[in-house]
Amino acid sequence: MAVGGACHGLLLVALVLSGCAGAPPPPDAKGGAGDAPDMVRIVGGTFQMGSEDGLADAKPVHPEEVQAFLLDRTEVTVAAYARCVREGRCGEPAANAATGFQQFCNWKHPEGRETHPVNCVTWLEADAYCRAMGKRLPTEAEWEYAARRPDGRTYPWGEAAPDARRANACGEGCVQNGKAKGFDGWKAAPFPDDAYPETAPVGSFPEGQSADGVMDLAGNVWEWTASGYAATYDGVRDEGLRVNRGGGGRDDVSTFRAATRSKNRPETRTGGIGFRCAR
Repeated sequence: MAVGGACHGLLLVALVLSGCAGAPPPPDAKGGAGDAPDMVRIVGGTFQMGSEDGLADAKPVHPEEVQAFLLDRTEVTVAAYARCVREGRCGEPAANAATGFQQFCNWKHPEGRETHPVNCVTWLEADAYCRAMGKRLPTEAEWEYAARRPDGRTYPWGEAAPDARRANACGEGCVQNGKAKGFDGWKAAPFPDDAYPETAPVGSFPEGQSADGVMDLAGNVWEWTASGYAATYDGVRDEGLRVNRGGGGRDDVSTFRAATRSKNRPETRTGGIGFRCAR
């Protein structure tokens, strides 16, 4: 997925093997969180969740209270997930293949994508990984709160429109890569390409980080959340559909807004969805 300048400040998700009892520890001097330096502590608070601006399923806007929690600084990488598989605690996601959408899977990719987000993983596998790490998937309220803190911002980095320095999106190189693999009609983002016609290594766009230093909350891959989906926030949530957040690197950059929602069945596998964990 094409976007942005060269990869800098690469952040690799480290595995955390122990659980956390009680309240989260305070952040350390580097913005980590005590015994979980790969995570960021998000202070509790209340925010206005949702949007009235063109997002049909993000209504009604309503106050939502969120307790303090920890959130992975980056999306879970192929390397981190592979360790869980080797230890026998996680099942393998769909591997890269020569045809169909599996051409975009990072697992067992011939190029080697250990620092890229693991994708082609079901909600069930993502949930199992987080539990194996003593963590859990974030709720969509937690996810949106982390992306919009502290001022209700439109994008995780603020109000500026997405550009090549802030998020991994689909540029012209991505569009041509899609065509070469049999997928036509993708729309190129209105900014330059970089070296990533598909996913980028996690943490490649530090200018797009949130106010708390959480990376890649927009672009690269959509992220599974713990929450069931409802077409409106005052509707009944369907646990047979799980909410995805964050926009995907093959989607229009309008999906990078922090209030944007998507949904998929828990058994869905696609190159456009990964995850991060909370605690």
